[in-house]
Amino acid sequence: MSLYFASFIKSFSFLNYDMLLQLRMRELSIDLFSISFLSSVTSAVGSLATPFWGALSDESRSRKKVLFIAILIALAILPGYTVARRAIEFFLVATIFTFFASAFDPIAMAIFVESSAISRSIVVSVVNAVNSFGMGVGRIVISPLLNLLSVVHVMLVLFFAALTMLYFIHRAAVMPHHRYEIQRTNLQRVFSAITSKSVLKKKNLWAMYLGAFLRQLGIGGTFALIAVYLVEEVGLKKSMTILLASANPLMQVPSHFLAAWMMQKISSKYIAAFGMLTSGFGALLFAPADSALTVLLAYAVSGLGFGAFINGATNFVIENVPVNRRAEFLGLLTSVRSFGSLFGPLLAGWLAAFSFELVFVTMGSIMILGSILTFVYCQR
Repeated sequence: MSLYFASFIKSFSFLNYDMLLQLRMRELSIDLFSISFLSSVTSAVGSLATPFWGALSDESRSRKKVLFIAILIALAILPGYTVARRAIEFFLVATIFTFFASAFDPIAMAIFVESSAISRSIVVSVVNAVNSFGMGVGRIVISPLLNLLSVVHVMLVLFFAALTMLYFIHRAAVMPHHRYEIQRTNLQRVFSAITSKSVLKKKNLWAMYLGAFLRQLGIGGTFALIAVYLVEEVGLKKSMTILLASANPLMQVPSHFLAAWMMQKISSKYIAAFGMLTSGFGALLFAPADSALTVLLAYAVSGLGFGAFINGATNFVIENVPVNRRAEFLGLLTSVRSFGSLFGPLLAGWLAAFSFELVFVTMGSIMILGSILTFVYCQR
């Protein structure tokens, strides 16, 4: 149970830094491309770090120890965002912080799956629901705080909340797991997909990773400048921008449980493909947004899509990889998503120079393409 609290706090704090960083960098008169490039930096680092941490924990005697040390270092770096003034300083903090923070998702999910006696699909949905609820609650809390405090002070509030993660990780039970006994170099851990071709060919698992990449490319581009778009183009207040953004993760909560129920009846590949398709439509809805209500609808549809996608994709991966390499391939799923988020913000930063509407149409179309490829090529 302690690790569930840690997961909630991680989502409450870490996952709500992105919009605050957009607002903070804009306050410092940093250009749009640099703001969107920050997302690319974190995604690039995350794409390399997550399979590394997953593989390292598969080989380690204690997943919990690896997780605790990584998050401790990440938290030591996090306050650096509040003192950064130039774009390069934000990039440096993001690089170090993201490398260590990336350990949480693959290791925690492996522990959850291995320690639970209930259905795997239900466990995955509960964990994802906790994450979404944490992100949503965080945005609801942040919104009124922005009316009282500066962006930097709100970032510090999230930092102090994040510190409690260490207590809950420390309290988590130590779970034995099937260790991967083959010794690998760090380079092999980072690029695990290159040495795992036979696993990726099983039921065309590679297609799920490709679809996840395209879906995240689209999402990364959609939200790379969303705070700037809503404030400067739609005309919303900063506090309202954050409040409306809470509709995304809060809509994910029922979507996670709906996906778990549907996977009892149909293949997880169809759930993932549906999630990618819905995410694409969510991005398209931002293009004509001209009021708080239309923005709310776009966020809600996007949240519905994420819930279906992440549950379907996670379960499809777990079903088709070796038990003793579970964290590694869950890390690889996060990795390809991060890799997609590397290119999405870069493309969005370039397209935004022409129009924000072009950003959302392009990103939505890319996600719909990912849905089609997943539906066609992944095998049941």
